Amino acid sequence: MHPILFTIGPFTFYSYGLMFVIAFVTGTLLARRAARQLPPHLVAVPADQVLDLITSLLLGGIIGARVFFVILEWRSFLSAPFEVFALWHGGLVWYGGFFGSLLAGWRYTRSRRISFLRMVDQIVPFLALGHAIGRIGCFLNGCCYGRPTTSWCGVQFPELPGPVLPTQLFEAAGLFLLYRVLRLLQRPAVLARSGLLFGYYLVGYSGLRFMVEFVRGDQSVWWMGLTLQQGISIGTFFAGLFLCQRARQRGNAPRHRV
Repeated sequence: MHPILFTIGPFTFYSYGLMFVIAFVTGTLLARRAARQLPPHLVAVPADQVLDLITSLLLGGIIGARVFFVILEWRSFLSAPFEVFALWHGGLVWYGGFFGSLLAGWRYTRSRRISFLRMVDQIVPFLALGHAIGRIGCFLNGCCYGRPTTSWCGVQFPELPGPVLPTQLFEAAGLFLLYRVLRLLQRPAVLARSGLLFGYYLVGYSGLRFMVEFVRGDQSVWWMGLTLQQGISIGTFFAGLFLCQRARQRGNAPRHRV
């Protein structure tokens, strides 16, 4: 819709990048506040270290998201290889960014000898929030659009022949709701079972993404009528169920006094 906000001399300011910055700043500020509010024994990363953590997750996510996109669309980069670095044009695959962030988070926790699952439980609501804001950036950029439609909610993007469903906004709305639910669940009784909140996130987001994919207009069928993203969503859904079950079992295990 508005991929370019304005231009000052040789500098161009893109809406996609602006929403990226807003997501980063908002997520960091709220995550730092939450770290101060949570009981100290359940905080894996203190408030004064949250910026370092989120920066690490962001860098890992950008690299993973771009690598995944380039792998999927490698033919389009043969004639313009330097476009690989043009992030302001869009072209980030969420699941690639997600796995890249997980790897970066794992390295972060290993280097500081803290619990990976406890760290993820602490930060995952703000991951959902940042993702929601990022999807608004996708809408402004005109990527990740839906199928053609004649309904009242159809949106006309400049490069498309007709109105399409604003799937970016559908997913953003679902992610804002997921963020709110995760924040409500981010209390001591849940956080005491490491990995439970992360499991809830995996189940919630994978279900949301699986449904949104049915009305995406920029994806192709991968297998048995499903897109690649839906295939990954199925895997993350069951991974989330596994984490939830495992966390509950650990929480219900009898404690022996010595």
